[in-house]
Amino acid sequence: MLSQGEYGLVLSGGGAKGAFEMGVWKAIRECDYPIGAVIGTSVGAINAAMIAQNNFDAAMEFWSKITITHVLNLSKTVTNNYVETWSKESFDTFRDGFLTLLFSDGFDITPLRNNLTRLISEEAIRRSSIRFGLVTVDLTSLKPKQLMIEDIPQGQLIDYLLASAALPIFQKQEIDGKTYLDGGFFDNVPINFMLEQNFHQIISVEFPVLAIRKWVRNKNIKIITVNNSEFLGGTLNFNSKTIDHSIQLGYLDAMKTFGALEGKYYYIDTQKNNTIFKRFETQLGLTLSDTLKQQKLIELLHNLKATDKNNILSGLEDLLKKTTFRNRPLALSLLEITAKSLGVPRLEKYSIDLFFQAILKKLGALMEENLTLLENPRIVMEFLLPANNNFRRYNFITFYIVFMSIPGDLSRDKMNAFLCKFTPDISLSMITLFYIHEMLKK
Repeated sequence: MLSQGEYGLVLSGGGAKGAFEMGVWKAIRECDYPIGAVIGTSVGAINAAMIAQNNFDAAMEFWSKITITHVLNLSKTVTNNYVETWSKESFDTFRDGFLTLLFSDGFDITPLRNNLTRLISEEAIRRSSIRFGLVTVDLTSLKPKQLMIEDIPQGQLIDYLLASAALPIFQKQEIDGKTYLDGGFFDNVPINFMLEQNFHQIISVEFPVLAIRKWVRNKNIKIITVNNSEFLGGTLNFNSKTIDHSIQLGYLDAMKTFGALEGKYYYIDTQKNNTIFKRFETQLGLTLSDTLKQQKLIELLHNLKATDKNNILSGLEDLLKKTTFRNRPLALSLLEITAKSLGVPRLEKYSIDLFFQAILKKLGALMEENLTLLENPRIVMEFLLPANNNFRRYNFITFYIVFMSIPGDLSRDKMNAFLCKFTPDISLSMITLFYIHEMLKK
């Protein structure tokens, strides 16, 4: 019987993308999701075994140190000529590799077998309170095999893990005289298999990869799907920076999916350390004490006729609808757009007040680096000329410095020529900085 609230965790295949699943596991642990079973395909099966074994530190160490040599025994020629091509995941290469290598020797994965033998304890998994399962394909009979740990003969877990991850470019994986193929050729996201284990609350980690995905048969279930918000690299791209990036992205994307963090582009905790944010929300839309900034705010909002709080907020909402942040909370969206304009690092977990600090720190650094811009009068003229596209090569901080240097008595024609070069994101970022500075005065 299932404990009330237990979840089934489904992990898809994707080679080096599996590092993302380690980040998701970190988020699951932090958010205290009770996992009753974990089923995976390909690298998802290997990760599922680590999760069932429940040795988080060992699993993270394995992934943080992994390189292509921990997976394949490769000559330099093969590494340079074949793996680099495969890591780009060209469909033509995938097809040609399948046809050429399916019945040839393929790449030697002895290093992966040796590493899994050291890392995985079959007995620990058999004793685990978290049930384990995997998917592979019996190439001899052309039939899929969906196996829970009790269906795997004693002493053969590592064999079946490698069978689940047996890409066509690898050496043939044989068990008891039968040849096996990567489980992604049957079902890369084995939700239906998890349903057969009587789990109706499922966390599913899914990648956009060249593999088969079965339709979920039962629609009356709760599925929390965690997808990657950035490209994770190729199947065999075991570069250390890429792996670290994938782990961090998996953690942050999962935390956002689970509702522990907010934001469209960034990852922000608005519930803790939010004193400054609440002040910002209260300040937003009020008249600015600096009359020049107030005038420029009105111009950025397309010359609002009335400047009461409701009209200013309405003008901001109208601009927001022209961005990718439309239909999202105004105050948080303004901060995210501004941070993105400034180049604030994305893959970090921010409290909302620390997010303010990150914006101000980045603004200060950029201002210091770019204050000499105004020493070149041609830059200002480029923004004021009606028919001029050279401004496209400038970043936000250039727009900001030039705009702040423009006097209030600039002619209407020149001001319009300047403003027509602003995207909604640039306008909203400037207005946000106006209100942040206004808030900090008090």
